[in-house]
Amino acid sequence: MKTEKNYIHRRVCLCRQCGGTGTVTVYAEKDVRRLHPKQKVCPQCQGSGRIWLSGEVTKYIEPYAEPEP
Repeated sequence: MKTEKNYIHRRVCLCRQCGGTGTVTVYAEKDVRRLHPKQKVCPQCQGSGRIWLSGEVTKYIEPYAEPEP
């Protein structure tokens, strides 16, 4: 088995929750037909529309074994 690690270096990206606008649309629980939308500050980016992205990806590579019939 082989293991590969890849690092995602820290960078600025668009917020996926609001699409970079900084606001999200919310509806009241009783507004079933969604007639009265309200704009709210995005909880993930706090209204900036941008977030810091960084991380680590680990891949485990195993050989394929044909299953027995």
